[in-house]
Amino acid sequence: MKLGMSLWQIREAMRQIWFMAAAFCLAGVFTALAGAALDPYIPVALGDFAGIDAVGSLLEIIATSMLTVTVFSLNTLVSATSSAAQNATPRAVSNLLQDRTAQGALATFLGAFLFSLVGLIALKSGLYGDGGRFVLFVVTLLLIVVIVVMLLRWISHLGSLGQVSNTIMQVEQAAQLAMCSFRQTPLFGAHAFHDAPEDLTLIEHNHIGYLRFIDLAALNAVAEEVDADIYILERPGVFVTPGRFVAGLKLEGRKRPADEMIEKIRATFALGPERSYDQDPLYGLTVLSQIAMRAMSPGINDPGTAIDVINNLVRVLAVGREIKAETEPLHRHIHIMPLEPNAFFDAAFTGISRDGAGLIEVGIALQRALKSLEHLPGAGYGKASRAYAEMALERAGRMLEYESERERLAAIASERDPARYAHLIADKD
Repeated sequence: MKLGMSLWQIREAMRQIWFMAAAFCLAGVFTALAGAALDPYIPVALGDFAGIDAVGSLLEIIATSMLTVTVFSLNTLVSATSSAAQNATPRAVSNLLQDRTAQGALATFLGAFLFSLVGLIALKSGLYGDGGRFVLFVVTLLLIVVIVVMLLRWISHLGSLGQVSNTIMQVEQAAQLAMCSFRQTPLFGAHAFHDAPEDLTLIEHNHIGYLRFIDLAALNAVAEEVDADIYILERPGVFVTPGRFVAGLKLEGRKRPADEMIEKIRATFALGPERSYDQDPLYGLTVLSQIAMRAMSPGINDPGTAIDVINNLVRVLAVGREIKAETEPLHRHIHIMPLEPNAFFDAAFTGISRDGAGLIEVGIALQRALKSLEHLPGAGYGKASRAYAEMALERAGRMLEYESERERLAAIASERDPARYAHLIADKD
């Protein structure tokens, strides 16, 4: 999916927990006031159906209960995010805060509270006629049904909210979406390059932070203005500082670009305090790997979770292989360096192979995962998989205490090529 900077910023805002709550609050206020506007169109017979006491009592019950439920839900969400940060990784908290069920529950409860509050004020001040009071009564009954349904969904969801397994699932889903997007446009519609030309005008960003998004369409438009080529030197996910160049501009005749053009180029690179999944397929792999490393820490000591994460990583790396990548460059003036398989394996397995080197069960899971990726059709992971299996095996050979465990791991690894791995597992003495 190709997004411009403005659309990306709008989508980022829509993912935030406050956005849905604000939308429901506005809807609640306008719905409560709509009864007064619809009053002239309601038949008199219907207007006499709903008494002021009946509607007022219902609104008072909703206002009192929804305020309590909203506070409870916020406390629950805070506890869940704290649990995810401590037991998984702080990088997974953003996934939890973007949980649509949690956002929908909070938005529904807060919107219902404001609806009932505004409705009570309007009702007591005599804003509604008989017809408006009937509209308010019908909407209140419908709102009660919505609240009950959302409460049931929220109760069902509370059982998994903040659990490590649920956090892993949320991160995996985000990582798979990012990987599918990468499979479709691995170069963002630009040309690939490996060695940048020597006569580039290098451009650094004037802010510090993680590169979150690049507006390729706007960048190409800037290049077309002066018939130049722009080389993207950093992909989304890197930490940008002064002196680390994000782009290079190639102008004919070695002309110096105007300051206005440089500012336009900088404006196409969005920086922030955290990485984003949208254009960074490595971020999800990194977060999953950090969850596995946290699980293997002495304070948690849960190698089973690390093994689960290894299997999740295999699924993420395998997803989207059937997607046909776009071969025709959409942005003919833009060039970007491709991501090599080693980058994916480094993000996914380097930390796990280091921290899990002394755990035989993790070592076995890692070797089997890498072997499955090596033989994955159409992925091109063969060389990288063999290299990282070798590295993991060498680390395990230095950390495993018992010779029987080293021999067992060597036997599993040697299923690929016995001669290739025999020298890596030797007697530690």
